[in-house]
Amino acid sequence: MNTDWVLCLFLAIFGLWDLRTRKIPRFATLAALAAGLILCRGRMLFGVLAGALFFPLFLLRMLGAADVKVIAVIAGFLGPARGTRAVAAGLVLGAVWSLFKLIRGGILLRRISYFTAYIRRMITMDIYEPYYRRERDGEELGIPLASCLAAGTALCLLLEAGGWF
Repeated sequence: MNTDWVLCLFLAIFGLWDLRTRKIPRFATLAALAAGLILCRGRMLFGVLAGALFFPLFLLRMLGAADVKVIAVIAGFLGPARGTRAVAAGLVLGAVWSLFKLIRGGILLRRISYFTAYIRRMITMDIYEPYYRRERDGEELGIPLASCLAAGTALCLLLEAGGWF
């Protein structure tokens, strides 16, 4: 069985759900992780490692919990080389979308200033607080990262099928 199709089905669900509601139900990500464990066995270890690598960004509220699980699913289904490419492509798409929103909203310099002050507080004062707070920052700053991860993965799989890598 070609597990890429199973992954694409889950990613389509995640991406559409994230675009529509900005949340992905826990049962959907857990179902994808379970399917990965059944279908991909050994590769899912890399997925768990990828999830653990991104988990601190969830603790700091730079990513949502579902985003971390989606990264784990992608990495687990595709394995180290393909998974890294797919997650990186999705993160680049998310960064471009975020940059566009910040420029369009006229708040790019303010957010850069906030980010540098945030990092400075973490380093010099050893203060770890959530980076993003919906009540303070509003919903317009967030992006549906799972949708970006899904699109980046689809792009990588299409380029791979076309012989580009």
